[in-house]
Amino acid sequence: MPQHNFSERKPSQEGSAAPSVRPGVGLALGGGFARGFAHLGVLQVLEQNQIPISHIAGTSVGSILGAAYASGAPLSRIIATCRTLRFRDIARWRVSRLGLASNHRLGDLIERVFESRQFEDLRIPLAVVATDLTSGEPVVFTQGALVDAIRASCAFPGLFEPVEIGTRCLADGGLVAPVPTVAARQLGATSVIGISVGMQDGHRGAPTNIFQVVSRAVNAAQKHQLEIWERHADLVLRPEVQSLAWDDFDRAEEAIEAGAVAARRALPRIQKLLGQKEDTAQNREARLEAEDKGYLWLAEALR
Repeated sequence: MPQHNFSERKPSQEGSAAPSVRPGVGLALGGGFARGFAHLGVLQVLEQNQIPISHIAGTSVGSILGAAYASGAPLSRIIATCRTLRFRDIARWRVSRLGLASNHRLGDLIERVFESRQFEDLRIPLAVVATDLTSGEPVVFTQGALVDAIRASCAFPGLFEPVEIGTRCLADGGLVAPVPTVAARQLGATSVIGISVGMQDGHRGAPTNIFQVVSRAVNAAQKHQLEIWERHADLVLRPEVQSLAWDDFDRAEEAIEAGAVAARRALPRIQKLLGQKEDTAQNREARLEAEDKGYLWLAEALR
């Protein structure tokens, strides 16, 4: 079994190495199945306007799309794949005591689309969030094989079987991090944009199947986490995808356009945010340089 570097999401448990400082904005991509295609529209607008991305953190479908982009796969390839993607491409029905389906087929998708298979080979630093079903705590992957981490992050309870990695039994990261802004911040992002597409099932009235029951229960629980993840975001985008059901994969174009619209509306704020952070970084560098010169002058004077 591939080794992974993961930790429970508590600030005191960060690794000893300081996060790398990179220019750009960090993205926290939330879960939402087919609704998550909206993330691609946001990425389109950022690319078109040359907004650099420093870090990416992903939950559930956000981990798939975020990892694909972080791997260096062209956005056009990712979008073309998602336009033809169907539920059967990522899942195989296999009723067991722990779930209705297996998401092993995500491995085939990763092989076909991604440019890298390991966290260490990604072009953009990435964090993938899953949930430890034993402790109820977040588990954040930053090293090792992408496929196991992504499968765990996408193992929606009741639908997909949990994924076992080492001694842990892991499920969908959306249970504890609907939008993984904390993971993005602790990965090293100085500016974090959270993208929330919601877990609503897209249907009105009473639930009619087990998935609607579970998704609405999860959505209700996530509402109480809004304050937590929003507090760690500099900006939150909410694409208008409420009319899409979780399995509306054939409506990918609508979701992508909704993401693009949300990003275009927020573009002035994104550019301002990026400028503010760059100014802060430049000021810090100038201050440090001035301090260095001051120390040199003092050393000369004391000779």
